Amino acid sequence: MLVFSNPTYACIHRRKNKPPYMKLYLKIFFILVLGISCHASAQKDKKDDLSKKDSIDGVYIPANLDDCIRHIDAMWSDSVKNEVMKMTEEEFISRAHFGFGLWMRNNWGLWAGSRLAVYFNGIGIFHPDDMSAIILTSYYRKLKGENIRLDEQVKYYQNYWKKQ
Repeated sequence: MLVFSNPTYACIHRRKNKPPYMKLYLKIFFILVLGISCHASAQKDKKDDLSKKDSIDGVYIPANLDDCIRHIDAMWSDSVKNEVMKMTEEEFISRAHFGFGLWMRNNWGLWAGSRLAVYFNGIGIFHPDDMSAIILTSYYRKLKGENIRLDEQVKYYQNYWKKQ
């Protein structure tokens, strides 16, 4: 490598003999933009696909709240149901939120735009924590022979988000 004592000469010399970096930077920039846009498009397609699937990775995705209640009832043994019946509604919801509630949010695609998430979006519920809470509350009430009062539950979460 040549060492130049005159900095002005060194800059001129580099500009004449080396390829312009601007073209390289632009190529890299366009490749990155193209890659990001392709990735975003693929993610959108993947999300659209999940909204139409009845299962994700072999796990059945309920179509609506009634389907959730039927599915949970079929999944849980009588002994689990008996334990749930011994709890208050608040106790059950708080205990189940980070256990079975988390399982529902992850495995039923509530974060990923599954058909169940689309159902909840259609009734005005958009956060997966709210979706799982409504499912758990409704299951508990159904198990106890009570009216699930879905409209009341939906309004509760909508009002919560309006205040935020």
